[in-house]
Amino acid sequence: MQTYLAITLLGQDHLGLIERITRPIAQHKCLIHDSRIASLGRQSAAAMLISGSWDRLTRLENALKLLAKENDLALHMVRTEAPAPLEAHLSYAVDVVGLNSPDMTHQLAQFFTAQGTHIRDLATMPYSSPNNATPMLNLRMQIDVPANLRLALLKEAFFDLCDELNLDATLDPAR
Repeated sequence: MQTYLAITLLGQDHLGLIERITRPIAQHKCLIHDSRIASLGRQSAAAMLISGSWDRLTRLENALKLLAKENDLALHMVRTEAPAPLEAHLSYAVDVVGLNSPDMTHQLAQFFTAQGTHIRDLATMPYSSPNNATPMLNLRMQIDVPANLRLALLKEAFFDLCDELNLDATLDPAR
């Protein structure tokens, strides 16, 4: 029987860190189901869902604790269950570009939550406009829209919000 382990790691970004994180997972014959690894300033952050038999996961937990100690990584691990199947839904990709502001991400998250959609994935990437160094933000989400929600109404409300916030956006089926 498969059991699941959710892990997060945070530590100083350096060459080979991802290889060092994935090595014990492979050595203990565990499977990575989902992962996000990103450089955040001078830090690297990793979030992973791993499965394996209970005894392999126990050995992996011990190996990850040692890895964290040797590499000065903050480590958090939680035993969990397989992801629950979602009710009937449609997966959509959201892409938004606009002036970087402190509340843009929150306003979009608030909008989709109020619509009853589940935000499955969120990524933000700040950058400067090439012409004048204006601080910009590219935001990407994957959302799960309940199948009974009228897409035309969702899209209309979303694009109205984007017009109000002066954002350029797309809302398309995930591929």
